[in-house]
Parts: sequence; structure tokens; C-alpha cells
Amino acid sequence: MPPTPEQTRAGYANLWNRAKVRPEQSGAVRAIAQKIIANKAKYQAVEARTGVPWFMIGPIHNRESSLRFNAHLHCGTPLTARTTLVPKGRPKKGSPPFTWEESAIDALSEPPHDLTRVKDWSLERILYETEKYNGWGYLGKGNSPYLWAATTEYRGGKYVRDHVYDPNAWDKQLGCVALLKALAELDASVALRLGNRQAAPPQDVIDEQVRNQTQAERNVRNGGLAAGGAAAGTKATVETPPPAEAPAQSVTMGIVVPLMIAIGLAVAVIAAVRIAQKKKSVPAEVAAKWS
Repeated sequence: MPPTPEQTRAGYANLWNRAKVRPEQSGAVRAIAQKIIANKAKYQAVEARTGVPWFMIGPIHNRESSLRFNAHLHCGTPLTARTTLVPKGRPKKGSPPFTWEESAIDALSEPPHDLTRVKDWSLERILYETEKYNGWGYLGKGNSPYLWAATTEYRGGKYVRDHVYDPNAWDKQLGCVALLKALAELDASVALRLGNRQAAPPQDVIDEQVRNQTQAERNVRNGGLAAGGAAAGTKATVETPPPAEAPAQSVTMGIVVPLMIAIGLAVAVIAAVRIAQKKKSVPAEVAAKWS
């Protein structure tokens, strides 16, 4: 089962923070980043139609077709025909030859990508959608070279052909992360936009907050009951309540206190169940990869 953006957010942030471009590949990374910037207007035209950041499109373009504008962004086959590799038969609308822009828009908006639906392009979401674009085949195997090749977070292993993974193979293409880091160094606007980080904390932090909130609610309820009793006592020394109403107040408190205790226990049980469900929902391979 594919991971969700929420499940991978903290892991992508950790990997990004640790990743360094390998010194022996830094020259090649910078050269490709400069070519991407030289064609910035073309990528921005696609961003205007899809919402996908231009500096995310460029590295994908390099992975799929070595920055060739006569090939499909889907898989690198010629624009003179529909795609002949996975995904085959794209674009479905129109007739070849296709323009690069037409093909790119189709590649980014076709299912299962649907990148036009993404509204908050944080760094973590860019990394998530880039890996999703290539596929989740590296779950349980190692960091995807599609993202991490040419960085210190790639340690080998790749699919040498469809459905055949070789743990000893080394991906010599430049990964998207290395290019993103180079683009951020060369273009201040990219650095600014990559500074947009998803605000939600990691799941363990969320779980801790739920536990703390539940405890705080219990403390407030208990404190409220104690304060209520003290206030009643103080008020009783000043004002003598009408004798006829005293029995009613006693009966009311006898009902309210057990009810509030029962509600508090129910809230605690629900919170515990939700925490357990959240933890169980994270696949083992996701927890192992992004630990």
C-alpha cells in the first residue's frame, strides 16, 4: 500500500537535511541545473497550466529524457507518436506530433499523478510527488535513485529493467534532489520556495500532543470540580442558600459528577484508540525507510 504525504513528511525532511551532493558529481549537477534555468520559461509555462513548480519539472525532465524537448515527459519516447513505454498510449487526446508542453501537461495531470490537485507545494510534498511520479518500487529496498542519486543518501541499488531490481547496480543518472539543491544555489527564487516546509509535526509528536491534551482536559475537569466546590463553600459563608433548594443542588451534583467522570474516561479511551489506529496504519516498509 503506498504511503501518504503525512506518513513520509518527517522522513523526507530528515533525508533532505542530511543529503549532500557528492563532490565528484557536483560539476555535472551544476551544469544540468544551469541548463534547466536556461529553459526556465518553458517549465514556467507548464507550471502556469498545472501548478507544478517549474524547478520540480526540470529535474524530472532530466531523469525522463535528458532535457530533450523532442521527447515525452512521461517516459522519454519521441513526440512524433504516442508514448510506447509505460505509461503507454499517452496523451490520449489530440494527434501526434505533440508539442513538448502538451505532453508535459498530460504527464503531470494524468492519473495516478493528478498533480494539478496539489495546492501546497512544500519541500516535503515536492519530494513525495517526485518519488510517486516514478513509482514506489524502492519501498523496502533503499532510497530511490530517482530522488537521491548523486547525493550522500544514495547507497546503490536500482531497477535494471521492468520489475528487476539489482541491489548491486549503481544509478549513474543525477537524482532530482541533487538538482533541486543546485537550483536553489543558483536561483534565489527556488531557495525561497523550497524554504516552504510543511507545518504539521511528525506523527509521534502528534500522538504526544493528543496524550498531553487528553491529560490536560482531565486536569481541567478535576480542577474545575475542586474550584467549583471551593467557590460554593466561600459563597455559602456569605450567602445562605434557600433551604428548599439545597436538596436539589445535592441531587444535581450527584448526577453531574459521575457523568463528567464517565465522559472523561470515554474521551481518554477514544484518544488511545485513535493513537493505536494511526500507528497501525503506517506500513512497516515506510517506518523502516523513513525512520
